[in-house]
Amino acid sequence: MSKVFQTNHLPSWFHIRQGGLTDTVSRIIADKIGQQTGKSVVVENRAGAGGQIGLQSMLRQPKDGYMVGLVVPATMVTLPLTNKNYKIDPKTELEPITVAVDTYLTMVVNSKLPVDTLKDFMAYAKKNENTISYGTPGVGTSFHFNNVVLAEKLGIDPLHVPYNGEISILNDIAGGRVTYALVSNQARNFIESNEVKPLAITAENRVQVMPEIATFKELGVDFKTDGWVGYAVSKGTPSEVVEKLNEIFVRAIKDPEVEQKMTAMGYSTVANSTADFSNLLDASRERYINMIESGRIKLD
Repeated sequence: MSKVFQTNHLPSWFHIRQGGLTDTVSRIIADKIGQQTGKSVVVENRAGAGGQIGLQSMLRQPKDGYMVGLVVPATMVTLPLTNKNYKIDPKTELEPITVAVDTYLTMVVNSKLPVDTLKDFMAYAKKNENTISYGTPGVGTSFHFNNVVLAEKLGIDPLHVPYNGEISILNDIAGGRVTYALVSNQARNFIESNEVKPLAITAENRVQVMPEIATFKELGVDFKTDGWVGYAVSKGTPSEVVEKLNEIFVRAIKDPEVEQKMTAMGYSTVANSTADFSNLLDASRERYINMIESGRIKLD
């Protein structure tokens, strides 16, 4: 899905998942850009095709920096590597601006599963290895890659069950049809209603809205998901425009009020340079390609 925000002589387009925390992230940043520049900023959804409709809308516009797309690991790394129907090549068509925040996922299990801690789960999984399964929003998604790494870290060999979305996964965990999953903040209602049980989060520090959930780091597991929210423009946008956009976004992201709001959601602000963002993408692509070629990720 996507969002468009319009300004007078400022970037005018965001690609954002409607109703999710990426939407909240961009609205906070867009509001701050408006405050800092005195410009009006409007955010608009454009949905479909794994983010392609929104990004293609941006790519059809003049390469002048007036339209800026929100990007995530799926749109910039995993989908181009794993989905033959994904028609956008980020390396040749998109110019990174900055990463706004690092995000986190929560590991959840069925509330009736006889485990209360991550340590309990590891012991349970090893004793019941033939029945352990995890759900993801699809084969080859960033969730799939992250779950493979998590299973390796925990020393377990679960069955992968792909779904069409996180809500379906959460419903099946609540119903006991799949054992566990790494999920976004869509899990909060399920956690608060005790339909699923949280065991750990991948954030660097505990999340203010769910302070009772320990981090993997606290629990002695060196595991962090490759999740972030960033921004990009069409390749071919003048370099001076790209640098100006980086300056505008970085200033907004580093604003204390914005940082406080992101921290409250469990997100860590990044606001890096265009070069650092490009290096991050190159490293992620290399890591994912290695996982595919080694057979650690099975795409069929």
